[in-house]
Amino acid sequence: MKWPKFADEPFKKVKVPDNLYSEILNFYNSCDFSEKEDHTNPYYDPQYGEHITAGSIAFRNPLSDPKRIKNPFTYINYIPTEILKEWADILQPILEEWSHQKLKYSTGYGIRSYPKDSILCLHRDEIKTHIISCIIFIDEQPKNTNWPLDFWDHNGVRHKVIFEPGDMLLYESLCVHSRYTPFQGEYYRNMYFHWRPENWDHTPYKNNKVQYLCPAEVDDEYRKST
Repeated sequence: MKWPKFADEPFKKVKVPDNLYSEILNFYNSCDFSEKEDHTNPYYDPQYGEHITAGSIAFRNPLSDPKRIKNPFTYINYIPTEILKEWADILQPILEEWSHQKLKYSTGYGIRSYPKDSILCLHRDEIKTHIISCIIFIDEQPKNTNWPLDFWDHNGVRHKVIFEPGDMLLYESLCVHSRYTPFQGEYYRNMYFHWRPENWDHTPYKNNKVQYLCPAEVDDEYRKST
């Protein structure tokens, strides 16, 4: 089963609306990132043969020892649900215009902080709820570390997306994406919002592959589908 297509192009980098960006930064300035997300109970994913948290795998030392550790973690600063919904309401018309879809809000996440040597697994998002999505870049240290997002478009072309302050990415989250290169800075911080089209039916896609071990596996799938 082929995957659906919505927007004219499956991803688009734009600027966060000024009023929303100011609110997010005001909240961010009060964050301390002392809470580790899923650190005590990362789940074992049989597809990767690794323990994973928040979609990420942490390395001991990717240059000298590629073996992954069994307690990956990210830090997160949770945001009250009502504030996330207010922010999502500002974003939703932008996502609807871009995707040509009337959308229903699924969820949003607080500001997530990825530590040094993190990678994000190659994946498509949750097929029931995470269909049209948005990544908002918050901060990185040191500046201009540039941890690229790898994104495969509908034709199987791989893109590397770099974020600058004030950037957000509108994207079809059933397209394969990852951050395959280990992050080499001190921290990288962003947040996510997810929607689905009204009357969305995920059942035609429930048996489709959504996790991949390496870029070659993604490329092979695209070749077989053409």
